[in-house]
Amino acid sequence: MASSNLKKSSTEVWAAIPTPFLPTLELDQDGLRHNVRRYLEVGIRGVFCNGLMGEVWALSIDERKRVVETLCNESGGRLGVSVVITAASIDDTLALGLHAKQQGVDHVVLMVPTAGPRSEEQQVDYFQLICSALDMPVVLFNAATAAGSALSARTFEKVCEIPQIRMLKTTAYQQNEALRSSARNGVIVSDPLEEHYFDSRVAHQQPILYADPEPYLYQVPGICPVSNYIGQFDNGEELTAIRVEFDKIDPMRQVFNKWIMDPLMRGHMPNAALKHWCDLIGLVGGSVRPPIRPLSLSQKKELEEDLRRCNAPGITVS
Repeated sequence: MASSNLKKSSTEVWAAIPTPFLPTLELDQDGLRHNVRRYLEVGIRGVFCNGLMGEVWALSIDERKRVVETLCNESGGRLGVSVVITAASIDDTLALGLHAKQQGVDHVVLMVPTAGPRSEEQQVDYFQLICSALDMPVVLFNAATAAGSALSARTFEKVCEIPQIRMLKTTAYQQNEALRSSARNGVIVSDPLEEHYFDSRVAHQQPILYADPEPYLYQVPGICPVSNYIGQFDNGEELTAIRVEFDKIDPMRQVFNKWIMDPLMRGHMPNAALKHWCDLIGLVGGSVRPPIRPLSLSQKKELEEDLRRCNAPGITVS
């Protein structure tokens, strides 16, 4: 690895990644391959593709498959790959799942339904149908809605009886405690916000950071604060010392919340800001596809200034 000060970690860190597009708006597979190498350099165990950060709504079924193929081929098993397979129809969902299984992904991801069949009985039957057909490890993604959690604690307890279900990634933060209490059969409940990870690890023994974009936005080769403080956890170092390292990232977290999380929680997809931040630190972000608008020149300058002010590593603008 290029990072000489990277503290080795046994805890798995995963991150939701963007899908780079060329200026012509074609899929940038060379950019994906470049990014795989960078993810490895900063100590990420695996990536979560074709989700909200990946502009899944803008991808055809064929493109979703090509993203998976490119990631798996370039990583050669060195980087874990997980993929959202949820599609408009059951047939397409299963086809994406079977393709991912053939490519050797670590697991597939199913979104908790917020439309269509979503009563308790129907949610359980939906997950059972997909999991039985694919028979491979499955992660559920419970994205918060204006009404709160799309998955109730009672339903989740029943879903935990499905043997293929391994983890729930949940952004319904007000309901996370109830969901944790309902977990059964070794199913992990993962709060994905890196900002919450210290408390998640200490209070809830969360064994994985199945994150949003923070692990690759906050780190560049040679400067890997997330990997390092998680390595300190794994080495059993004093919590006070770990907290000091954890808190050093707060200025970047403020920028992240301003440009990524706050818009996302308002329902405004932040992919343009995510991709510009990636471009600034040596990753390939690239263009966004309509209806997402690119950042204006003034917005780009504002984001760049915010990142310079917080001393974010790797910023290349002058």
